[in-house]
Amino acid sequence: MIKISTREIVGIHAYDKTKAIIVEKIPIPNTTRFKAAYSVIDFENKTKDVLTKNAYLLKKFGPSFKTISETIPNFVQCDAAILYDKRVLVIYPNGEAGIFDRNGELSWSGYFKYHNEIVFCLALTGKYFWSICPAENCAIRYYCQTMQVDLRIGGKNASTFVRPTHISADSDDIYVCSGNNKVRRIDGSNFTVSDHLKFDEEITQYHKFGKYAIAVLSSGTYLLEDNE
Repeated sequence: MIKISTREIVGIHAYDKTKAIIVEKIPIPNTTRFKAAYSVIDFENKTKDVLTKNAYLLKKFGPSFKTISETIPNFVQCDAAILYDKRVLVIYPNGEAGIFDRNGELSWSGYFKYHNEIVFCLALTGKYFWSICPAENCAIRYYCQTMQVDLRIGGKNASTFVRPTHISADSDDIYVCSGNNKVRRIDGSNFTVSDHLKFDEEITQYHKFGKYAIAVLSSGTYLLEDNE
C-alpha cells in the first residue's frame, strides 16, 4: 500500500482508466473553515498532481457542471452520477437528493429513506444505482428511471453488512465498507456476498479501479495494487 494522503477525504472519482480524482479537506489557517483541494492520482506512475476545480466539476457533473454547481449549496460533499439518460443524480450524506435534467436544471428534490432511515452514497451500475442504509444494515439497489427500490441485500437483523459506511462499484461488482474493518463484495451477476478485503483498522471508503484501488483508512488514504 502507498499512502497518498493524511487529510480528510471528501470525494473520490474516476478520472480515466489509469487515474482517479481525490478531494481533500484543507483547514484554512486561523479560521474554523476549510477549502477543497483537487488532485489526480496516477496509478501507474504513483504520482499525485493538482487538478483544477472546473476539471473536477466536469468529471463529476458532466457538461452542465456550471449550472449544477451554482444550484447546490455544497458540490463537494455530495455523491453524483450521470445517469444513462444524461440526467444527473445527486445524494448528500443526510439522504437529501436532487435530479438535474440535461441542461442542469433541477427537476426533482427530496430525500431517500428506507423504513424511515437515512439512505445515502451512490454507486452507478447501468440503469441502476446502489446506496446504503446504515441503520438497517443493508445495501439497496434503485432503478434509475423510477427511483424506486429494486433490490435489497442485508437487513437490520442480518450480519451481511454491519453499519455500512460506503458503497462503490466497478464494471463487475459492488463493494461495501462494513463493520469489523471489512470490504464486502456483492457479485454483480448473482448478488452473492463475500469478504473482499480485511484491514487492521477502520475503513470508511473503498473504490476499485481495475487492478488498483483507493482505500480510506483511519490512518490515511492509500493506493492499493492487486488487492494487496
